[in-house]
Amino acid sequence: MSGYDEQERFEEFLRTYKDEHGISTYWTRVQQMSINDEISITVDFQDLSSFDNVFIALAAEDPKRFLEMVNGALLSVLRVEDPDYINSLADISVIKTRFTGYPDHVPLRTIRSRHIGKLIHISGIMMRASEVKPLLVKAIFLCRICHAEIPQDQDEGKYTEPALCPVCTKKTPIRLIPQKSQFKDWQKVRIQESPEELPPGQMPRSVDVILEGDIVDISRPGDLVKVTGVLQTSPDFSRRGGRLATFNIFIEANGVEISDKEHEQIQISEEDVKRIEELSQHPQVYERIHASIAPSIQGHEDIKESIALLIFGGVPKLLSDGTRLRGKSNILMIGDPGTGKSQILKFVSVLATRGLYTSGKGTTAAGLTAAVVHDTDSSAMTLEAGALVLADQGIACIDEFDKMDPNDRTAIHEAMEQHTVSIAKAGIVATLNARTSILAAANPTLGRYEDSLTLQENIRLPFTILSRFDLIWIMVDTVNVEQDRELAKFILDMHQMKKPPDQSGISPISPDFLKKYIGYANLNVSPQLTPEAAEVIENFYVDLRKSAEGGGAIPITARQLESLVRLAEARARMALRSKVNKEDARAAVRLMEESLRMVAMDRITGRIDIDRQVSKMSAEQRSSSDIIIKALRDMEAEGTSTANIDALIQRTVSMGLSRERAEKVIEKLLNDGILYSPREGKIRHSQS
Repeated sequence: MSGYDEQERFEEFLRTYKDEHGISTYWTRVQQMSINDEISITVDFQDLSSFDNVFIALAAEDPKRFLEMVNGALLSVLRVEDPDYINSLADISVIKTRFTGYPDHVPLRTIRSRHIGKLIHISGIMMRASEVKPLLVKAIFLCRICHAEIPQDQDEGKYTEPALCPVCTKKTPIRLIPQKSQFKDWQKVRIQESPEELPPGQMPRSVDVILEGDIVDISRPGDLVKVTGVLQTSPDFSRRGGRLATFNIFIEANGVEISDKEHEQIQISEEDVKRIEELSQHPQVYERIHASIAPSIQGHEDIKESIALLIFGGVPKLLSDGTRLRGKSNILMIGDPGTGKSQILKFVSVLATRGLYTSGKGTTAAGLTAAVVHDTDSSAMTLEAGALVLADQGIACIDEFDKMDPNDRTAIHEAMEQHTVSIAKAGIVATLNARTSILAAANPTLGRYEDSLTLQENIRLPFTILSRFDLIWIMVDTVNVEQDRELAKFILDMHQMKKPPDQSGISPISPDFLKKYIGYANLNVSPQLTPEAAEVIENFYVDLRKSAEGGGAIPITARQLESLVRLAEARARMALRSKVNKEDARAAVRLMEESLRMVAMDRITGRIDIDRQVSKMSAEQRSSSDIIIKALRDMEAEGTSTANIDALIQRTVSMGLSRERAEKVIEKLLNDGILYSPREGKIRHSQS
């Protein structure tokens, strides 16, 4: 075929191609270009190759000629169909045909010299993006002697001035006239291979991509993108004192796709769909999924159930006033050493499609959220996405959460509740998506979890962080001969590569199929809360709050109420149901009760007290403290500057406090520095 025939054939494709529904997809887009003020159309290469496979060979052999041909074909069609639109354009070279779905997909790690000059397809996460700049395409220069205007085409990426004026033939200073010259939008971005493609123990590879025209600024750092373009080279000037013979590579993008879907990259066949539907109807679907979460860790059934719900996730909502309600849950595990927290985190990071594992000690605020970095090529400040942005629509597993620097830990406040990361540094003000579930693990400050202390005293995390976790689990290593023997046998069998006996009769699901099941559920199921399920959650919330009437401890807040909705929605999604039923709500309530019982149960009153979770004092302790401090103030008002401890206890007993309780609370207030003892048997308020 000649070049003319190929162009004519592509024009025929634009005019006649119809999809499986009989719709002329591309012809409709061509006709609407002027209406929508568009300068390009996007063509799926699979459609083009199915129309005529000659284009596959042409694109592979000579990409430059192929792209010039398809751009010329689109321009030729528009000249006939919409000449007024073409005449209205200052520069007709902006008319482009852009391609997606090019079959030659090359992983970033395998880009080699043989790909130079070839049309390739890559995918990865956008790490950073420069500002959009105007690129000079056709320059108009002005001679300062004869005032002649000199047009000159510019090479891509280079700025050249004419040496002599062609009119007066003199070598004079020549000035660029920007208002008469032609520019196009230009942007450089960096694409890094996504976490799921990264081999263990390897540094992630990245490549720069040049975007021009109407594809600039359509994506932002943290987005999963697919780019079709031509691999180009530029000399390496990094060595001082001489130019290296090596070259840097970059991709001149032709088409860009942005993937907002968490599980789009999972390939699910029709056979897989049939198996998924069968599993969703299985009477023990929940138990099988729970058993598939970290099967190498024995026990912790409630924790595994809650993690399964976290992986499936609830339904995010956008209210009419613009308020966003998150659908992702956050879970914190606090436990003694050796209880399997890190193993669970590692398993979840591999199971999740966009899972990311990081350890608290080596994590900074910039590494978690986003960093402003200096681009050595352009000398500009650019934005680079951090771990939570890279794990957008996935799960971030943070180990050693308690070892993080407090200043760095506060950086995730916004990401945990609003699911965004806001940056205002070095003149860059931006908001990035961080729609991420956070699964964190921490060790108690004193080495082992002490039941007599509050959660705050055990973990020493600020309540602003703790309140953002939907569920908090305590993993305590207790001595129990029967359980210890079972655990020892389980671990030893595992080391001998023996399959442990299945006592429950529930067979776990393979991780590969479970990943497909989760992907299918997230793509196709968005459960809605039914009035029956809402009533169960409402009754639990109201009944628990009733115990706080008359000044008692507040057992639960609105944040836990929203957590219940998310957990119930996730359980419905787990069975591929579109409605949240009573059983889903009851299961969510049971998990919430179990979590609150672990972290917020007041051992004195036997009631759930949310203050034990978010404060150093329970409401009961705070109430007792108020009585003691009031009694001390009264004694000071009566002229006793330093009170006798026995006299103070006697007065608090007369105010309704038991002697034992008064002694314990006074001891705690002394330890906390609220009261102090100037000498034996005497006591004063620190602020007196």
